[in-house]
Amino acid sequence: MREDPSLFSAFFYPESIVVVGVSPDRMNLGKNIVQNCLTLGYQGEILSVGLKKGVAFGQRIYQSLEEIDRKVDLAVILTPARTIPAILEQCGRKGIRHAVIESGGFSEMGEDGRPLEKACEDVAKKHGIRFIGPNGIGVINLEVGLALPFMPLRTDLTLGPVSILAQSGGVGLSYLNFMADERVGINKFVSMGNKLNVDENDLLSFLVHDKGTKIILVYLEGFTDGRRFVEIASKSEKPILVHKSNRFEASARIAHSHTAALFADDRLVDHALEQAGCIRLNALDDAMDYVKSQTLPPLRGNRLAVVSRSGGHAVIAADACAYYGFRLAQFPDDFLRKFESRFRAHVIRLQNPLDLGDLFELEFYEYIVEEMLKRDDVDGVLLGHGYRRGYEQEASRELFKKVEKLVEQYQKPVATFVLTEAVEADYLKKNVRIPVFSAPENAMRALSLSHRWGTRKALTREIRTLQNIDKAGATKILAAAAGRGEVVLSEAMDLLRSYGFSSPPSRLARSTAEALEAWRKSKGPVAMKINRPHISHKSDRGAVRLNLDSEAGLAEAFEVFLSLGGKETEVMIQAMANPGKEVILGGKRDLCFGPIVVFGLGGIFVEALEDVVWRIAPLSHEEARGMIQSIKGAKVLRGIRGDKPYDAGAIADLLVRLSQMLVDHPGIQEIDINPVMVFHDGMGAQALDARIIIGWNQ
Repeated sequence: MREDPSLFSAFFYPESIVVVGVSPDRMNLGKNIVQNCLTLGYQGEILSVGLKKGVAFGQRIYQSLEEIDRKVDLAVILTPARTIPAILEQCGRKGIRHAVIESGGFSEMGEDGRPLEKACEDVAKKHGIRFIGPNGIGVINLEVGLALPFMPLRTDLTLGPVSILAQSGGVGLSYLNFMADERVGINKFVSMGNKLNVDENDLLSFLVHDKGTKIILVYLEGFTDGRRFVEIASKSEKPILVHKSNRFEASARIAHSHTAALFADDRLVDHALEQAGCIRLNALDDAMDYVKSQTLPPLRGNRLAVVSRSGGHAVIAADACAYYGFRLAQFPDDFLRKFESRFRAHVIRLQNPLDLGDLFELEFYEYIVEEMLKRDDVDGVLLGHGYRRGYEQEASRELFKKVEKLVEQYQKPVATFVLTEAVEADYLKKNVRIPVFSAPENAMRALSLSHRWGTRKALTREIRTLQNIDKAGATKILAAAAGRGEVVLSEAMDLLRSYGFSSPPSRLARSTAEALEAWRKSKGPVAMKINRPHISHKSDRGAVRLNLDSEAGLAEAFEVFLSLGGKETEVMIQAMANPGKEVILGGKRDLCFGPIVVFGLGGIFVEALEDVVWRIAPLSHEEARGMIQSIKGAKVLRGIRGDKPYDAGAIADLLVRLSQMLVDHPGIQEIDINPVMVFHDGMGAQALDARIIIGWNQ
């Protein structure tokens, strides 16, 4: 059962808070929490609790929550870890149902911290308390001046559209500092810490519905429930930027000691976030470019105009334009001639990108940008400008302020990069409400993200009812296999057929005579495969023979199989499929994301090229078609060098069926269907081989 996101509003809009862990001591961290709220203008009541009697900021320090005679909405706790369960018990008796626990010393320190966490969980469950943390630095809501971190905050934080969820307090503070430097406004901030009670999914669900939040930035070292994250994010109408670290085994060991993060296969994370419509970030500076891009109107097409005071930077911008797949708009001569009269030496060619190195009337730059924004064949502008402080300073500042108004008027993005002294660039960032970048590549990367978000299509998650599904029959097959702890090849093929997969006719044989009889009935060449479980790379191990079409060939192959499997060996005699293209369908049950489906080119190419794509099950037909188009080898399936297209619709149908099988039968831990032979358009596809590993939770 999913909770109503509004249940978490008390973390952001409390009418009263109590800070537990305040003392009159000069170095007391609890006092910093009170000070931050006072500095940023929190208008609610602030109460303090600590072991020592005294006064903090002119107010009494209570020695216990029980001494407070009025209602409190939110408790902020910063005391030694061993004291937290008892303080939560006081909160429960006091009727406080929301808490932020900033103390460290729990499971991030190892298994010794787990009993304390368990005690906190038990008390919270007993009293219906929801808490953020432990091991975090708090919550900020600049809409109301709520500021709960235990270190003094910068006073130049500004209210804006970006809300941040950070598993690491240090990384979260880095983002706050970067955004303050870039003058990007913050709305809400949460340092989630160990995510023991309230996790990223609870908070993401709240922010997706939060009116003040327009852009969501998430830093994670591990997902609490990756499947739920994708479900929430895929429904968001707001851009969600995800900086996911803990990507490799070395960082996984560090992360486990830091926030008990669960390592997930990084390629799977990539594909899951893509499926959810999120933008994945790989570095802190990526985040700033991407966040800044979202403060501009969206770029809804790929036609750009580039205007630069430096010819060299114009060339760099043109290269970046091509790299990100944009097209430079082609301007007619009469349009370009509008600008010619203002050039001095007339030694610069009029084109796009437009080099303004010969133009020194900065007020005319505004005219040029506006004329470009007016055009229907221009979706956005990249403007580069350079100047020195004290020379063209005021005119340049005025230019950027005028461009800001043009962006608002025409609702098209103008990404600006400026080459000037650091102090002057800082002035522009703090006084101009459009983002200012330091290089053309950064500005173009930001436009790329803007275009990606502005042209996205809402994904249809409609899951159709599938025909020709025998779920009960599949359950019987898996139950029988679970009794033995293994699935043999013939059972794997039967399981696929129960979910509507087609496969070539086959028979089982325990002797040479039975094998020969099966071959004669097939009336054509056959494949012989050993009917055993868990055999990967059967061709490498001699456990499969293809194109057998003679008595001698079958007899010799059967003797080889007996040498591999012993006297009780059973083989499958399978009619050879018609020629086609081999693809692989597969799936596994991931601890974080649940059942997932994989697709790629089949045969040896899946390992040699690693050209595969993952998606979380169940799939819609639209998602399945998207998987097929996502691999680099998609053009092979579309037909190359005169070959006809192959049946992508049949592959999509099988992907949907496989995804439903994985959802229906949790006992399937892994499945490889390799190869699946796909035929030309309209001719369907056949599963030729399968390998299934089951668990014990049928």
